[in-house]
Amino acid sequence: MAITDFDLPEATSRMTTSGLVLRWMQCLVTSLLLLALGAGCSQAPAVATQPAANGSNAPAENGAQTATSSVSVPRDQITQISVINALMLGHYDGITTFEELLRYGDFGVGTLNQLDGELIILDGQGYQVHGDGTIDRVAPSAKTPFAVVTPFDRAEQQKLPQIESLEWLDDHLDEAIGHPNKFIAVRIHANFATITLRSVKVQSPPYRPLGVVAKEQSVWTRENVTGTLIGIRCPKWVQGLNVPGYHWHFLADDLSLGGHVLKCAAGSAIAEYDVCQEWLVRLVDAPGFDTVNLNQDLNRELRRVESARDDEESGAHPNK
Repeated sequence: MAITDFDLPEATSRMTTSGLVLRWMQCLVTSLLLLALGAGCSQAPAVATQPAANGSNAPAENGAQTATSSVSVPRDQITQISVINALMLGHYDGITTFEELLRYGDFGVGTLNQLDGELIILDGQGYQVHGDGTIDRVAPSAKTPFAVVTPFDRAEQQKLPQIESLEWLDDHLDEAIGHPNKFIAVRIHANFATITLRSVKVQSPPYRPLGVVAKEQSVWTRENVTGTLIGIRCPKWVQGLNVPGYHWHFLADDLSLGGHVLKCAAGSAIAEYDVCQEWLVRLVDAPGFDTVNLNQDLNRELRRVESARDDEESGAHPNK
């Protein structure tokens, strides 16, 4: 076509219309993209929080969810509140509620606010064994200054021909289970021919060291009792942070008897145990925690507190 035959007004009109259509389509695509991005931003995942000790909200640890839902922790994790040396030196004020503690496990041992007795956690229920031997359910708002819990899995079992003594039980389990450098949670249900337990009475400030308080502990022995041993075994390298070796508590099936185990003997039984390969220590802010010298060798005093003594310095023996 010769240039003299080109209709300029008509060509210009067609080009303008095509450009407008193209521009409109570009704007439409851009608007749709913006809408999609906006919807995605409005549905951004929320950060799970859990109440801190001072009442503020902090990012949840280890997958922890809010107070209205259960925590998601590794199934083989041991979680402890504070360290044993702090408890040994008289830090008895509760720093973590029982409700919060249960987010980290349904099985464990510990004590209560102002060192008011022994804490037993079995199947997600908390039991407080007072210094006079009475047992109460633990309220969600009750606080603990020291506790050790785990989500218990009955992963493995070990047959016990008998339980000759508590020392025999410790040695037998060590040999059968192994894993000397890992944490072990153990539960044993049996009929006990004899069992000796203890608890301590509530204390008042200014607090005395646990080695002194334990001299006034209440001790009682019963025969032919059916119940459950709740045990946490810590490796030896936790000295100063937790109790090296086994820490045993007991709860009778009928809830008539419980406490920290000093001695026991039973017939055949099955030990269910869970090897725990993760360890979480929660150092919650508490008055005086950062001013006390925790770098002390209190192992001798701890062994005396944890075990029975032949000299019977252990104080009152409740009549039950």
